[in-house]
Amino acid sequence: MKKNLLVVIIMVLFLFEPVYAGTFSKKEETSIQNKICKMIKIDVERLDSPAVKKAFSCPFYKVELSRKTSSGGYMGMGKLLLARLNNKYIEPEGLETNKSLPKLKSAIRKDFRLKSQKDADLLQQALDGVYKITSSSDRRAKAIIHKGDEWIFIRGTFFKKKKGFIFKVSNGVITEIEYSLGIITDK
Repeated sequence: MKKNLLVVIIMVLFLFEPVYAGTFSKKEETSIQNKICKMIKIDVERLDSPAVKKAFSCPFYKVELSRKTSSGGYMGMGKLLLARLNNKYIEPEGLETNKSLPKLKSAIRKDFRLKSQKDADLLQQALDGVYKITSSSDRRAKAIIHKGDEWIFIRGTFFKKKKGFIFKVSNGVITEIEYSLGIITDK
């Protein structure tokens, strides 16, 4: 898996190659790619709690990228969330803005139903496993609200508004998942 991730990283690093296509040879490119592969450190953690396995049809992975510095240490380059869906690695949508989450929806087990508070509690645990809440203020705001055909999973606050997942259901079947930074609640 690390080799596949390195290939993806290298492809991104050389995304703008056509602009400089005439400036270096294929041998130089390969040499640079090999050097970068030796500099990149990839730490992978499989997120496979019992709740994640019951709610999602695929494994999730937390990936941390770092690169070796000239002093011999490592400097963080970022974090990724990956899921292995249908034998392909996908990056589920991030939670930085209001948006629909079709990739996350495709990862929900086909037999999972969101009909009861018990189902919602399980899904909340699964969300905790995949999209960890890191701040204590967000943990205090965490809640589940059921309104008709919507289950709202509050995951924290954003400028005094609630943020979180909105799961739309029909007879317990999840039909749509959205993420919102401005959830309006009666609470």
